[in-house]
Amino acid sequence: MDDPATPRSRYTRLRRCSLWLLFAAFYLLPWLRWNGRQALRFDLPARRLDLFGWTLWPHDLGWLLLTLFAATAALALATTLGGRVWCGFACPQSVWSHAFAWLERRCAAWPATARHAVWAALALWTGIGFVGYFAPIADLVARLHPFAWSGGETFWVLFYALATWGNAGFLRSQVCRYLCPYARLQPLLCDRDTPLIGYDAMRGEPRGARACGQGSVAQRGRRLLDAGTARDYALRASIARRAGQGGDRREALAAYAGTLPTFTDTQLGDCVDCGACVDACPARIDLRDGPHHACTACGACVNACDRSMDRHGFAHGLLRWAAATAIERQPRRRLRPRLLAAAALLLAALLAALLATG
Repeated sequence: MDDPATPRSRYTRLRRCSLWLLFAAFYLLPWLRWNGRQALRFDLPARRLDLFGWTLWPHDLGWLLLTLFAATAALALATTLGGRVWCGFACPQSVWSHAFAWLERRCAAWPATARHAVWAALALWTGIGFVGYFAPIADLVARLHPFAWSGGETFWVLFYALATWGNAGFLRSQVCRYLCPYARLQPLLCDRDTPLIGYDAMRGEPRGARACGQGSVAQRGRRLLDAGTARDYALRASIARRAGQGGDRREALAAYAGTLPTFTDTQLGDCVDCGACVDACPARIDLRDGPHHACTACGACVNACDRSMDRHGFAHGLLRWAAATAIERQPRRRLRPRLLAAAALLLAALLAALLATG
């Protein structure tokens, strides 16, 4: 479910696989039978949860809370180890946003009403699938024609369909940027050894446009900048871009960060300052400025940067998924406080479950 013009990078392949797996799980699980009953169903009138032959009652609330605690600890551990893998490959908001964007591209030549009709059909089926976790899905679909849903079923199907249509069709990354609490908590779970999509400023700075065929940093034999100088150049370029809109770039740079030296083409880094990474980002983030809480690690900027590197004959990896220590060519720590804390929380949840069953 990606743009056909996008090369099949590992991010694209992983995201496509995760999208299909999650879609299949969401839409097919309500139809799965187990011992003559729906395998997964929240039966609210009967106050029971059927979970693949295991039945939970209200007095089993402790198990649900323990499961929630373990899932939270597992998410914290996964974030510390792998960065925002949940946001990029498993979050329902990302999954349905990519699906709606894929439909939008496929229906680009259609009238707007036809495109919205396709969106509405997917959103409605999503609403039916959601309610199917609380009501018998086969009976719910059978009563669709002739229409015989209850008021509650109708309300929740339409409510969830409308929420899907609005969030995935229009809000998309704005939900991640302004509404999702995990986006704000994520920086607390990451450190300099956590893999995130980052910019290799030591190789890319100083940035600047140049003609194709002039050779990369490695091809020209220019040494990598030290980390401090690279960060300084990246910061001053960012300030100049933000402050110099509509005015002279050098004056803005001098006023806010000091004058940046003039560089010849042979002194420039591999970043050609084309802006393709920003244009490709759903949230319009420039990761050359540093990590951003709204980045969902979808990899679109990496694909765009790699295409730009291909045009200039440079190696991939100027933007890549890596820890800050790896990008700055520093040794990576294996045992870190955040990692140990998240692992301890998960272990505590598993031990509590083991003791409860014993």
